[in-house]
Amino acid sequence: MQETQAQFLIPMAISLGYGILFATLITLILVPVNYLVMNDISAGFKRIYGKSEEAEGEPSGLETSSAS
Repeated sequence: MQETQAQFLIPMAISLGYGILFATLITLILVPVNYLVMNDISAGFKRIYGKSEEAEGEPSGLETSSAS
């Protein structure tokens, strides 16, 4: 039979290990994926509604007239 202290520490250590694994998964995978999804959604709205930098009157800098 295990001691009383071990009966409390073993489940706590298992929970802590899974918690760290879950937090790592959330931080390193889910957060960057959410940023990519939001970027795609934002680009889709800009494409649908036509709100780009050129439509706002700002020149893109690529169109230059050469006098040669």
